[in-house]
Amino acid sequence: LMYRKDRFQLLESRAEDVGEDSSVQWYGKRSAVWVRLRHVDGTTVFYINHHGPLPVSSGGGCTGSATSHNIMRVIASHAHKGDAIILTGDFNAEPSSSRIQELSKRLNKVYSGTSMGGVDHIFSNCKHDAHGSNL
Repeated sequence: LMYRKDRFQLLESRAEDVGEDSSVQWYGKRSAVWVRLRHVDGTTVFYINHHGPLPVSSGGGCTGSATSHNIMRVIASHAHKGDAIILTGDFNAEPSSSRIQELSKRLNKVYSGTSMGGVDHIFSNCKHDAHGSNL
């Protein structure tokens, strides 16, 4: 993960496995990579990125809602009270999938892409919608 060192101070960072591809389309385990950063204005951000398990929108094993629960476990274990939480990624999951539905119960979905059925998403603990388009 990249950030501007002139604006943010790194507080902590790590990568943790949160899912695994199905045996039908197996490439390996899938991680969530996160950082806690302090902005020059004093705001602390917990930013986490994830590239989700395959196949797309699969709900079995560690590819569906179990992955969402594991991501939320990482956030609960490492984000601090008052942190702005931003979760982004190619989740390999469409908006109607159990993976995205579970995350939507716990974080605000502020953006979903349209490419490949809408597998790219942004979540936050803030309640602001993002406006933009696929590049």
